[in-house]
Amino acid sequence: MAINNTVYEFMERLDRGELKTKDGLLDYYSRYPEIFGVYFPDYCPKTDERLIRAIEQYPAKAEDISLAGQRLPEEIENVRDIYRSLTGIDADNDHHLFVGAFGSNAFVAGPEKDEVFYALEMLSPDTGNLRLVAAHETGHIVHHRMSAEAFGETWWRKVDWSHPLVTLLSEGGATYLSKLAVPGRGRPDYISFGALGEEGYGFYMANRRKLHEVFLEDMREGWNDRKDKEWFRLSGGARHGVPRLGYYVADDFIEHRAELRGMDAALTDWDTMTLEEEFMDYLKR
Repeated sequence: MAINNTVYEFMERLDRGELKTKDGLLDYYSRYPEIFGVYFPDYCPKTDERLIRAIEQYPAKAEDISLAGQRLPEEIENVRDIYRSLTGIDADNDHHLFVGAFGSNAFVAGPEKDEVFYALEMLSPDTGNLRLVAAHETGHIVHHRMSAEAFGETWWRKVDWSHPLVTLLSEGGATYLSKLAVPGRGRPDYISFGALGEEGYGFYMANRRKLHEVFLEDMREGWNDRKDKEWFRLSGGARHGVPRLGYYVADDFIEHRAELRGMDAALTDWDTMTLEEEFMDYLKR
């Protein structure tokens, strides 16, 4: 496992005043094509307006970024040890720590979909919250390796990754595993890692049945990038004023699935027909 921590260079450049211009920021980005070639454009639009706004925001976030850069590597190692004890799976994947332009906070990507990326300007420097985000993202890796153990190394080729219920399984599975790895936290923490307040959870619980119906309607009418953003991205939430509500739907559904089928079967069955049948049964509860 390698931890590619670019935060020290970012902080040095910030202290020297090299990140006060767009050209200076682009020079930092150009040093790490393995990160920013993935981050832009899939996880953050690279517009002049966004870059200028990021430059304006960095000074106020500098201390938090520096602390997160110092603390997150240890939490990644801790989480790796926890998952090894829990599942027998050694998540020896690579992790990239960087400062982006206030887009996604963390995600799994890379050529083999087994590298974790953390945008530290979007994360809380609290060690507990950093452990949660490491547990969630590493949970994706563990989830994928559980699937490989069950169905072979090419299991992912049979998965319809554009299907919204596959996204529910992916995000719900990582959340489920993170609860095992880091128990005892409030439910909103497993969704937002301290980056969002509890208002979203309160809204979800107060409108749970209606939100499930809206999600189902969106799925039946045809899924697209706009709906994926609305339900699963930090930049979403235009409809209800709350982003990432889909994570709460995913959390509930996978908890229910695991109760019925056990953890291994609940997490490794990616068949969309089965998911649709089980999701409809879940909504009838």
